[in-house]
This record gives sequence, structure tokens and C-alpha cells, in this order.
Amino acid sequence: MYRLSCTATVLGLSLALAAVAHAQSGPAGTVNTGTPSSPIARNPKGMVAPFNETAEEAWVKEHVRAAGYSGVNSLVRDDGGTWHARAYKGPADVIVVIDRSGAISESGR
Repeated sequence: MYRLSCTATVLGLSLALAAVAHAQSGPAGTVNTGTPSSPIARNPKGMVAPFNETAEEAWVKEHVRAAGYSGVNSLVRDDGGTWHARAYKGPADVIVVIDRSGAISESGR
């Protein structure tokens, strides 16, 4: 009788612990950060999200490509709002300047 009582107690404690562990875990595929009030789970590997260009940068690149340039890269905006980029016009590597009005010109720099 004592053995049956001990077995039932151990089984009951095991089920109770399993229920508590299951209640603390989140939905499948999520990371439990230990802080239920945090809206965003931490990234356990510490990876950085890829660079996402702004809509304006994307528009400038498309505008330069539409003007006949290819391989638009190194896009930088100066303090005056003028964009500078490197691009190819045929086989030549050129520096392109896009002013605030959208006019494209090649720079002699």
C-alpha cells in the first residue's frame, strides 16, 4: 500500500510540474524572454536586420536608372539635399549628382 501511495504522489507531482512548464511556454515558434510584459521577443543570436533603404533612396536610384545609368551604388545625401552616387554609363564609371528638383548631372569630382 505504501508503494502505491508513493507512486501516485510522484506521478501527481510530475504531471503538476509538466502543466506548469507548459503554461509558462509561449505559442510554438516564439522565444520566451522571461518578461511577459515585453511586446517584442529578443533575438537570441543578436543578429542585425538587413539595411532597408528609404523610399526616397529607392526613388532616386530608379530615377538615375531611368536616365540611362546602371549599377547605381554609394548613394549619399549631403546637407543641402543633393544626392551623389556612383553609376555606370556604358563602360565608364561616373559620379552622378541629383539635385533637389530631380535634375541629373555628372560630376567632375
